[in-house]
Amino acid sequence: MRKRIIPVVLMSLSVLAVACGDDDDTATTNAPDDTSGPTTPAGECTLETPLHIGFAADLGELGAFSDQPGSEAAQVMVDKINDAGGVGGLPIEYEVKDIQGDPAATQRAAQELLDDGVNALIGPPFASTGAPLLDTVDGQAPIIFMASTDVTLADPSRGAFLASFSDPVQSAAMAEWALRNGHTTAVTLSSQDDVYFSGNPEYFTTVFEEGGGTVVQDFAYTLADSDFSTQVDGIAALETPTVLFTAMVMPQTQVLLEQLHNAGLDDIVVLGVDGFDATVVWSAGDVANGVYFAAHTFPQDSNGVEQFLADAAAAGANIETISFGALAADAVQILAAAATEACSVDAATLISTIDGLVNQPVVTGTVTYAGTGGVPEKDVVILTVENGEPTFVEAVRPTNIPGG
Repeated sequence: MRKRIIPVVLMSLSVLAVACGDDDDTATTNAPDDTSGPTTPAGECTLETPLHIGFAADLGELGAFSDQPGSEAAQVMVDKINDAGGVGGLPIEYEVKDIQGDPAATQRAAQELLDDGVNALIGPPFASTGAPLLDTVDGQAPIIFMASTDVTLADPSRGAFLASFSDPVQSAAMAEWALRNGHTTAVTLSSQDDVYFSGNPEYFTTVFEEGGGTVVQDFAYTLADSDFSTQVDGIAALETPTVLFTAMVMPQTQVLLEQLHNAGLDDIVVLGVDGFDATVVWSAGDVANGVYFAAHTFPQDSNGVEQFLADAAAAGANIETISFGALAADAVQILAAAATEACSVDAATLISTIDGLVNQPVVTGTVTYAGTGGVPEKDVVILTVENGEPTFVEAVRPTNIPGG
C-alpha cells in the first residue's frame, strides 16, 4: 500500500524525547510505549556536568544537503529535551562548527570542539571529512555520524557509530527490489570522487548479479559534470536495460533524467539511494515521476517523524528533507539516552552504553546497536515519486548484504 506525503507544515504526529533514570549506575530511560508525546524527567539521576554535544557540520559544501537541515533539527531536539527537563537535571549544551567540506578544517573544528568541552559529537556524511574527524577525536568522545552510510566510519572501539543503515544495506535493498519486480538487466553510473558514489553501484551490482540479474555496463561521471549526453548515448546503444542505478545527487540527477527522457529512454526505471531523498529528487518535476530510491524513514503511525517535522517548522527550522532532519533528531536522542542510562557523560562510559543500546526509541522508530558493529539495525524505506511527491512503497531489510 502506498502513502503520499503531505507538506511539512501540515504534519502532526508525535516524537519521543529522553529523560533521566534512577540515581544509581543503572539508570534507565523512561521511554513511552507509543509516540504520543515527549517523555518527562523521571528518577533522581543528577549529572554534575551537562551533556555537551558538538556538531562538526559541513554547512556549505557537498555535505550541506544533510548537515544544514541536520544542524537545525538537532537544535530543535535539544530544545525539546531541555524543555522536558534536560538530561540529569541539566540542559543539554549544543554548538555547531562548520568544517567547510575540508579535511584540515574538520580536524581543526574537532579539536576546537574538544577544547570547548564537548563530551559527544555528531559527524558529517562523507568519509573524506568523517575519517579526519574520527582520527582527531579517537575515542575522546562518542561520535554519531548522523547522515553517513559509510560502513568504514562505524567503529565502536573508537567511539564511532552511524545513525543510519549502511551503503551495502541500502544498495542491496534496491537490488533485491529490482529483482523482485522482474528486472533482470541494469546499467550503473558511478563516480570516483567519493566512495559513496562508487561504492553503492558496486554493492548494487554484487547483489543484483548474485540474484540472477546482469549489469550490462557501468558509466563513469564526475561531480563536476553538468552534461550526461555521452553516458545517455552509450545507454541508448545497448540492448535497452530495464533499470539504471546510481548514487547521484541533485542537480545532476535532474539533468540525467531530462536527458534520458529526451533520448526516448523513459522505459528505463531509475533507481537511487538516500542521496535522492537528501537532495529532493522530486523537485526535478515530471521527469522524476517513477523513480525509486532508498530512504531512511517516512512518516508513519509507528514513528514520530511527522510530529518532529511539524515541531521543527513551528520553531522556524529550515528542514527541507524528511530523513535528514529526523536522523539528526535521532542522533541527539541516542546521545541523550546513553547519558541518561549511564547517568554519566564520561566518554568511555557513553561509548560502551551506546554500543549496548537495544530498541532505543528515537524519532524514526527504534535503534539497536548491541552486536551490530556500530551500524544500527534499521529498515530501508523504499519510496517512489508520484505526481511530484515522494510516496511510500515498502520498508524492508535485505537478505544479501555485501560483506555482511
